[in-house]
Parts: sequence; C-alpha cells; structure tokens
Amino acid sequence: LRLVGGGGRCAGRVEVKHDGEWGSVCAFEFDFDWEARWAVVVCRQLGCGRVARASLHAPFGPGSGRIWLQPFFCHGTEDALEQCPHFGWGEHFCGHEWDVGVTCTDAVELRLVDGGSPCAGRVEVKLQGHWGSVADDNWDMEDAEVVCQQLGCGSASAAYSALDHFGVGVGPISLALVDCSGDEATLWDCKIRGWGPYNISMHGLDAAVVCQGRSWAWGHVWHFMPIPCHWPCTAPTGFSQLVGGDGACAGRLEVRQGRAWVGVCEDQVDMEVAQVVCRELGCGEVIAIPGSGRFGAVSGALWDGGFQCNGSEPLLSACARRPAQSQGCSGPGSVICSSYTGFRLGNSSSGCSGRVEVAVRGTWGSVCASEWDLPDAHVLCRHLGCGRAWSVPPGGSFGSGEGPLRPDAFGCSGSERHPGQCPVAVL
Repeated sequence: LRLVGGGGRCAGRVEVKHDGEWGSVCAFEFDFDWEARWAVVVCRQLGCGRVARASLHAPFGPGSGRIWLQPFFCHGTEDALEQCPHFGWGEHFCGHEWDVGVTCTDAVELRLVDGGSPCAGRVEVKLQGHWGSVADDNWDMEDAEVVCQQLGCGSASAAYSALDHFGVGVGPISLALVDCSGDEATLWDCKIRGWGPYNISMHGLDAAVVCQGRSWAWGHVWHFMPIPCHWPCTAPTGFSQLVGGDGACAGRLEVRQGRAWVGVCEDQVDMEVAQVVCRELGCGEVIAIPGSGRFGAVSGALWDGGFQCNGSEPLLSACARRPAQSQGCSGPGSVICSSYTGFRLGNSSSGCSGRVEVAVRGTWGSVCASEWDLPDAHVLCRHLGCGRAWSVPPGGSFGSGEGPLRPDAFGCSGSERHPGQCPVAVL
C-alpha cells in the first residue's frame, strides 16, 4: 500500500500492489461507506495517524494503470485495505475519475508566522509539502481556540484578519472556510469547505491568531512584538473586554478563559493593567479606574489571579501572571479609557496652532467649534507640549478637514493633563 502525489508518504492517491504491479483504488459515493472508513484503514496501515481528509474524485490526480480495488462497506477495524469487502482484484465498476485519495494527520502541519513568537501570527498549514495560508471570511475565536490549543499555546487571545495584523501570505492557500466549535483536537477536525492547496494570489482573507502566550511545550510566557495595524482595522474578538459601559472603552474588565468570559478582581487592576487594556481595545488614555460598583456586579466566575504588567505590552495576555491575593476579592475591577486615540492641530506648519483634530480608533476628524473654548484649548496645548493656549480663533479659521466633523463638546476645566480626561457631550 502507498500514497502517491501528496508530497509525502502520508498523503496522496491510494495505490496497492498486486502481482508485482501497482494500481489505484476507486470508490463511489454510494458504496455504503459514508464515513470513508476505508481511509481509516489506509492511514492506520501506513502508520500515518488519523484521517485528516478523505476524498473521492481523484483529488491527487487520476491513476493511469490498473484499478485493483473497489472497496465497499469497510468497518474501519481491518488491518489492511484488501480485507475490506471488494469485488475482487481488478474487478470494479468505477473509473480513474473516482480514484480515492487521503491525507493523514502525520502529513499535515500547523504553525503561526510573522508574529514574533510561536504563539502569534498568520495561520499556515503544510499540505503536500508546501506551507500555505488559511482563508476565511468569518474567522472567529472558536477557530482561533483550536489553533492555539493544538500548538500548546493556551487559549486564544484574539482572532484577526492577517490583512490587518502580521501581513498576508505569498504562497498557496491550504485551507478555505474553516468552521470550528472550539473543542476540536486539531484544526483539520473542524468543518472545512475547501482543502487545497490553491495556487491563487487572493490572500485578503488570510487568518491570524494571537494566543494567550503561555506555551506549555516551552513552559514560559512569550512577550509578543507590537502588532502592526493599518487602519481601518478589523475589530478583533480578543482576550479582554470592557462591559456594562456606554461603549467598548469603558466598563467592567473581563478576560477570556477558554470559551467563557470572567471578571477580574479590582485589587488586580492597577494603572499599568489599565494602560494595556486601553491599548489592546484600540482606545485612548486611561481616564479612571473606578470602584467595583460603577458598572454593576459580575454574575459569573472571576479570574483566578492577576496580571503583572509594565504598561507597555500590546496585549493583556502578554503580561506576566501573578497569583490571587489571599484576602479574597472585594469586587470586579473596571476601567474607563478615552475613546480618543490621538489629538493634533492640522493645516499649520508650527504644530502649535491649527484646526483641532481627534482620532477615534484610527480615523481622524475635526472637532465642531461651537462649544470649543479656552479651557479646552489649554489642556490640548499642554498635551501637545505647546504651553498655554493664546486664543481660540473662530471655526473654519484653518480650513475644513477631510475627515468627519465630530459633534463632540469638550467640557475641560483646564487642569486635566490630557484632553481625553475631559467630560464630553454630544451636540
């Protein structure tokens, strides 16, 4: 028995040798073997692990010589393929277009690339001896969870589009349209609509993953490289979230534990943790770390422990873990981040005068002038390193911006260190 055309001994067109001559194996879809148990026999007989994918219709190309077997109604417990019921050597009712092929698990490999560690990056699968991307227009946390667990990298922190994070691939596409429930042992145990490799250059749907970073195979926490993002970013479903507030940038802190969300004790949420959370969620500066009652009580479990961050990590999952405090948990922690990720003065060469512009999740826009006053300007000028504000010119003095006009009314007192700390109302 051998497999031909699959790039190795554990994948390819199924061939058997009889009377000194190699020939293929064919089967119909209605040969009473809906679960392709013949493939289970093939992979076990060759010592190639379990079945990753079995297919009719000559997936590795049709044979050109004899067709030796047409098995039917295999039980999957046979020691050799010829022990399955068949019509006799050389007796068959199907042609080479029905030659069967199989990919066993020992022929498929999985890795993450271009992420700075084995536990983050673009998802790639090795098929037929070549590495290729995984393309999916609905890549989610359940899919990412299977990848991370299979690689020994703990639970998933985020599921991304590689177009926004880590960059797209340049080779073939190995798998397309993957749908996992989250508890599969390997990625190829999931429902996969497209098995490649597909030699096409359409990599806009390439999938990427960031795992929580604890690789049990290596026994330590990986600290990831900062993640590049070309706006507009695809919003990730990640390791941390803020719930119970008015938007994604304020609320009770929860982290992903397996497939569930759990709260974090307020004693474990300090300024450094809050800075990392705000950065991971695409928000601005930390405004406050309020008490546990601000956004309601947590209804489920709490995270068993905390995080030791230095404040510069790109993801909360990249922070070191620390044990739970012995005195217990007084309540769930909360964080309030600014929704503004940047401030600048546009249409001016000096940098200290111009049209007021703010960025929200990477998109720059102008601020409506009707409620902008001198205390607001004082805080902005201080933040930009420009000293105190000299004046507030009328709206339109520096032209119209190209982005959206934000109807935000800042209510700064003038003493705030950052404009994101000022109260904001919508006009």
